[in-house]
Amino acid sequence: MKLSFAQNPETFDIISTTGKIIDKRSGKALQIGDKVSFQTELEFGSLHDRAILLNSTKQKYHLELPLSSFVNSQLTVTSNQALKPVKGRPALLTGIRGNTVMVNDGLCPQTLKEYFHIDTFTIVGTNFKLPVKTQDTKKYDLVLRYKNGNNYEEFTSTDFRISKNDLKIQGERITECHILLREGDITIPITTLTLFFVDEKQLFQEFEAILNAIGQKKVVNNEIREFLSDYCSDVYGMIDVRVLFTAINDFLEL
Repeated sequence: MKLSFAQNPETFDIISTTGKIIDKRSGKALQIGDKVSFQTELEFGSLHDRAILLNSTKQKYHLELPLSSFVNSQLTVTSNQALKPVKGRPALLTGIRGNTVMVNDGLCPQTLKEYFHIDTFTIVGTNFKLPVKTQDTKKYDLVLRYKNGNNYEEFTSTDFRISKNDLKIQGERITECHILLREGDITIPITTLTLFFVDEKQLFQEFEAILNAIGQKKVVNNEIREFLSDYCSDVYGMIDVRVLFTAINDFLEL
């Protein structure tokens, strides 16, 4: 089966939104599932509001304030200033698929950096347990060190579970999260990245919007699985391969 589009190349489908972005021509806020053709000004509710768009050739776009707006605290820009292509992550996707081998036996300190990567690690939902070898679970503690306001916080997990409710964060992300292992008095740095939490219901809404945009019904199909997997990798960064494929299969089988 070939995925195809049947809409004007200049039309974008809104796949996800964070915060509030208003199309000043219509006066309406952008919503998931909207089709838009930008030739107008956009007003952002805050410096952190953004959206993900899909065009007729399956290209993904960020819609967000440019860097100059952050400097000047400018919240209204023309649409062409706010649109920028989402960079594909072929190497990252290869890493995700390669994790299947590692997860079978369990992760160890030597493979943790490759597993987390160095960009963004996304957790679907609010709770997650790393697939670590039992011998290493007994030997090490997982430590997350991150900034909360002007202070540094430290979260220690003795069973390699990460729970959003145990972290002192506002919103969905920690932009500078230091991943460490601790063995007694010895602390081993692993990597530093952005830790991001995405709600499963939100992710399913995005999947639904993608299928609507490409004119496909919800069916269990390898090509659709791969398309949704590519979307998650490009937009959300590294996701545990088991969690990612389970989420996609759960969505397709609903």
